[in-house]
Amino acid sequence: MSQNEKKSLVLVVDDNPANIQVVGENLRKQNVEISIATNSAKSLKIAKTAKPDLIILDVMMPDMDGYEVCEKLKEDPDTKDIPVIFVTAKVNHSDIIRGFELGAVDYVLKPFNAIELQARVNTHLRIQKYLKQIKEQNDELINLNNEKNEFLGIAAHDLKNPIYNISLIAKMIRDDENISKDDLKEFSTDLVITSNIMLDLINNLLDINKIEQGKVKINIEETDLFSILVKIINNFQDRAAVKKVELLFETENEVFVTKTDKNALLQILDNLISNAIKFSELSSNCKIKLIGGNPCKVEIIDQGPGFTEDDMKKIYGKFARLSAQPVGNEQSTGLGLSIVKKYIDLIDAKISLESKVGSGSKFTIVFPKI
Repeated sequence: MSQNEKKSLVLVVDDNPANIQVVGENLRKQNVEISIATNSAKSLKIAKTAKPDLIILDVMMPDMDGYEVCEKLKEDPDTKDIPVIFVTAKVNHSDIIRGFELGAVDYVLKPFNAIELQARVNTHLRIQKYLKQIKEQNDELINLNNEKNEFLGIAAHDLKNPIYNISLIAKMIRDDENISKDDLKEFSTDLVITSNIMLDLINNLLDINKIEQGKVKINIEETDLFSILVKIINNFQDRAAVKKVELLFETENEVFVTKTDKNALLQILDNLISNAIKFSELSSNCKIKLIGGNPCKVEIIDQGPGFTEDDMKKIYGKFARLSAQPVGNEQSTGLGLSIVKKYIDLIDAKISLESKVGSGSKFTIVFPKI
């Protein structure tokens, strides 16, 4: 067993202290933790709260025999999967069959044979460990399958409308022989906006998959936040103009150098500013504030609908369904903030959110000290 591996917990149930001592001395040689119960009622309580990996249960007890205890354990969803080994002096074949029918996994006869007891306990602890691993892997596969279905559902739903719009615009351009230059410019603008929506969706799906597979390489280097923010804000001017959202860039102090990964930084700021525009009301403004120093900070403040307390609890979750919706028919995959949080963790930065329903939101990024 490695130093970091958690010890198995074995619950020993017997009304005879001498028997508990014998079992305990044998089990301690296997480097397991031991919990004891000297009566049936206490054993059921411990089993439910401590969730032992194995229960060694005496059959003959005065208040409630081992068979009744085992039956109650198997009826309780919290304890039904805990393996039970019966300890008994009985060798009656029908009693042994009864124990197995109630859900026991093994029998140990009194008087104890130390080697046999250790071997049986060790075997069932290993089996229980493997069963837990199989369950965890199965749960993970179920989660992955659900995520795959979620991915496909989002891709099918969120790409369908943009593709339809592109197809419709293309047909209008093709079929209208007298199309004016102004109309052509308007159609072209619609095509750019629609294709950007599709590109955002595809990039988000690819980004989250890349991060979770551990394929993102982080290269921490000295970075000028000012020049990167200027570039990103300029890139978003056209998108903001469609909603008549004014992007305001403010700076405080004069030193804007930090150490971070430039690609991760671009993903973080791109997603946050994109979201700020999506959730901003028409003809409003979105403020991006760069605060120099050590550490440097970036604040992104919108005038959108804000987030509820329930939203705040799950805002960085993948495919999070939030009450706030984009203003202006934009698409939201529920992945952007999840991607932001994963990149924030990768570059060892911190992110916080201040928001009230109806009062907009402010995301603050604090970069590590140099």
